[in-house]
Amino acid sequence: MRKIITYALYPTLLLIVVAIIFLAINFGSDYKTVYAATTIFIVLTLLITETIFPLNKQWKMTAKSFWRDFKYIAIDAPIIALTKSGFGILAIWYSENHVGFFTKSPFLISVTIYLLVFEFFQYWYHRLSHTGKGKIGKFLWNVHLAHHLPNQVYVVMHAVFSPINAFITATIIQLPLILLGVSPEVALAATLLIDLQSLVSHFNVNIRAGFLNYIFIGTETHRYHHSANIKEAKNYGNTLAIWDLVFGTFYYKPGEVPEELGIKNPNEYPKSEDIFKVVVLPFKKPIS
Repeated sequence: MRKIITYALYPTLLLIVVAIIFLAINFGSDYKTVYAATTIFIVLTLLITETIFPLNKQWKMTAKSFWRDFKYIAIDAPIIALTKSGFGILAIWYSENHVGFFTKSPFLISVTIYLLVFEFFQYWYHRLSHTGKGKIGKFLWNVHLAHHLPNQVYVVMHAVFSPINAFITATIIQLPLILLGVSPEVALAATLLIDLQSLVSHFNVNIRAGFLNYIFIGTETHRYHHSANIKEAKNYGNTLAIWDLVFGTFYYKPGEVPEELGIKNPNEYPKSEDIFKVVVLPFKKPIS
């Protein structure tokens, strides 16, 4: 059973999501309902699997870590909802006054180009959040820090972000959708693929994706991004591996996992459960 999960679960989920996208489009389904139902299905499947077959028991979700995650979700969810609503209004206005570049483009081309554009901006925001210099670099790191303070990686932990980071990420997803003028079908496909990879990336299960690791950022590669060893903590992509490959930040050791997760000097920062201290950290003046 473990071998089946290791080698077959991820490609099966990927195929299921692709099948759902095409069925929803061909049968004229309500895309919001399809998106919500598919995301819930993915989350439940991954949660149940990692509960029964964890890769590392020390990385498992605990009652304490769940309540920490829940607090972050409670803060971030309204921010993301308001951001999406605001961009929804912008999308309506923009579509009334502009013809999108990809409004009538072939489906697969539109999905591919959207993901490449989204990933390019997401990659550089994410990379600069880790490697940026000066005041801006420090601010971006302190904004992003909440996601790296936990020394565990599991599905629900994917949602641990500061509200500023949640707003910026939602903006990076929504803005290209509007400016490129993609169709609702393309938006459904792209956002479901983004969600699948985001959730699978934090999966505490022994997954071997083989050559797919060079196409998508997933369990094996993103886990290294959370390594406490800075030399390993690369792979800044969210969905696609292409920009990590292009810019030389792709890190992959087949069959191996990081020795330690989290950050290098945790004592220099607030505890991950001290949410208020973590959220206000970007605005605190350094102690002279």
